[in-house]
Amino acid sequence: MTINLTAAVPVYNVEKYLKRCIDSLIKNRINNYEILLVDDGSQDNSGNICDEYAAKYDYIRVIHQQNKGLAEVRNVCIEQAKGEYISFIDSDDFITDNTYSHLMNLIYKYNADILCYGVIDLYEGITENFSKINNENEIITELSPEDAVEEMLLPKHVDIITCNKIIKKSLYKNVYYPSGKLYEDMFTNYKIIAKANKVVSTNYKYYCYYHRNGSIGRMTYNPKTMDLSVAVNELFEFGKEFCKPHIDNLIVGNLFWQIVVVNFMIKSNTYDKHFIKGIRKFGRKYSIKIILNKYINLTRKIQMLLFSYCFSIYKQLYRKYIKEKR
Repeated sequence: MTINLTAAVPVYNVEKYLKRCIDSLIKNRINNYEILLVDDGSQDNSGNICDEYAAKYDYIRVIHQQNKGLAEVRNVCIEQAKGEYISFIDSDDFITDNTYSHLMNLIYKYNADILCYGVIDLYEGITENFSKINNENEIITELSPEDAVEEMLLPKHVDIITCNKIIKKSLYKNVYYPSGKLYEDMFTNYKIIAKANKVVSTNYKYYCYYHRNGSIGRMTYNPKTMDLSVAVNELFEFGKEFCKPHIDNLIVGNLFWQIVVVNFMIKSNTYDKHFIKGIRKFGRKYSIKIILNKYINLTRKIQMLLFSYCFSIYKQLYRKYIKEKR
């Protein structure tokens, strides 16, 4: 039987959240569909939970392996997936009802190689009112791969995340998530998008991203944080040629993400002065492009210009911001 879609779930020590994730994928069952669970050497009950679901549902498969990290798990998912398309779901996240039936219809209607959809941010202790989601008119945007890569660092329709996309599996040929790196999405997804014939985006939100303590997105600075800077630079250098001459968003987006790295430094009171000096110089060089950019609001422009021209004030304001946010 031909499988149209594989929902692939890397699993590691998520017994508290795993059933919620798998149950959401079961509710989203469509014709010619499989769920692939790859247990990356979990030390809690996650592996047993996977086996229980696989014993109950014939369209669920489980692979157990020694711990190798998220990138290697995703590479195994790609290798083992039987679907023409693949959708990655992190095991502490989930998707809303009717996600795949709607999105796969869009893929076939628009002949898309990649379908991008919106994210619902969820936080511990805060209840989301899902009845307010997707009440507006749906907006479908079709993009060339050049346009999609050009806006990845300042996303309007296409961002760097893997899990809010349905991707034709063949695009992963000779493309792998890098082992041992953080921010593997940033290292990889522009390569996938560049190989697509058409990228389609919907403004509707279906992917529920659960922010929890200890997740990568809430880390402070450590030497591995520089993986983000390296990944952004790789995307930027690739995009300068691939998207030429339309690279203004890449320039401003590169600065935005490098400032994110510096923000991690400010949180941790650990500074790479040479790195910061280089990023500020880059910002001053392209200050006009910051001012004229249509993808970022006035507050963001002021933030980037302040960083570039008066770092001491920027640092004070950012510390105040994170203190109030806590």
